[in-house]
Amino acid sequence: MNKRIINTCITLLFILGMFACGNKEAATTEAESAVSIIKLTAEQKQNAGIVLGELEEKEMASEVSCTGLVDVPPISSASISLPIAGYVKSTFELLPGKQVRKGQVLATITSLDYIQMQQEYIQALSQLTYLTSEKSRQQVLNTEEVGSKKKLQMAEADFSNIQAQVKSLGLKLEILGCDLKSLAKGNISSFLQVKAPIDGYVVDVFMSIGKYVQPTDELVKLVGIAHKHVELKVFERDLSSLKLGQTIQFEAEGLEGQGKIFLIGKQVDLSTRTTSVHGHFSNEADEVRFTVGQFINAKILVGNQKMKTIPQAGLARVGKGGFIYVENPQGAMEQVPVKVISSNEEYVGVQPIKALPAGKVVISGASALEAIFAKD
Repeated sequence: MNKRIINTCITLLFILGMFACGNKEAATTEAESAVSIIKLTAEQKQNAGIVLGELEEKEMASEVSCTGLVDVPPISSASISLPIAGYVKSTFELLPGKQVRKGQVLATITSLDYIQMQQEYIQALSQLTYLTSEKSRQQVLNTEEVGSKKKLQMAEADFSNIQAQVKSLGLKLEILGCDLKSLAKGNISSFLQVKAPIDGYVVDVFMSIGKYVQPTDELVKLVGIAHKHVELKVFERDLSSLKLGQTIQFEAEGLEGQGKIFLIGKQVDLSTRTTSVHGHFSNEADEVRFTVGQFINAKILVGNQKMKTIPQAGLARVGKGGFIYVENPQGAMEQVPVKVISSNEEYVGVQPIKALPAGKVVISGASALEAIFAKD
């Protein structure tokens, strides 16, 4: 008997639970309906500036949306270091963002090794002069058959060795920026100059007066002011639509620019399923206004196709999509989420995410309606 009572209680609790869940789902459905359908008075419609019409079929540019950044090629960036150790003697006002010109002195480095190399070069030059004369003298003696052939060979060997030494030291000193003509006159310098290899801006500085620097140390980092381009990350599903020369429209923090595709990557990144697409700026004014490393939102115009369109005033934009509104036969406004496919100054190409209800479409006043829906 007790067992039967327990089973009966369990059954009743289960039924009550199901009933409660059903009521909760019904309440949720009603709440969703309340949010997506609103009845407005004639005065509210007038105040919102609502104009009714239809979605129009138009041919518009099809777009591929993507993101990216402004970048420069390796030729327009520089990481400056010296192939010799030394101490920083002086630096100039190298703050991040400061513009520098190619050949401009950025710092001076004192190096004992550099002084030693110059000394060795001058000594080698002097020895080369002597061995040049000795070689000529032995050649004359050998021609007149009064000299030793062995001495001539030794003179030639010594001459070749010192000649190679002079050339090697000269190349090393030229790399360090030494003026060999001045050095040949005995003008030994006690410091090296660190010069900018490109026109650009200072990105970072890694030195201070008195710091000991080695050949592996980066001293200054520069970024060029020429050859800026946009590097976009395009999903693999959109790659088949891309071609060289297609127009790119992009914006960043209120700035707008335009460019054209000049390079499409040939490999998909397995972690992001995207490929790099590079575009040149269409005009120099845009190139100057954008900053290297700046994040951008972009769309690539990949061709024309027919699509459902609505005037700009008929779309309430939310994120990358938005809402359009339909007045149903009962006079209520229904909110319909849409995906934005394309846009220009007058019209927006849209794709409804759910079935479009019967009725007239709001072609003006969508922003006011979006505010009313959000408030309710």
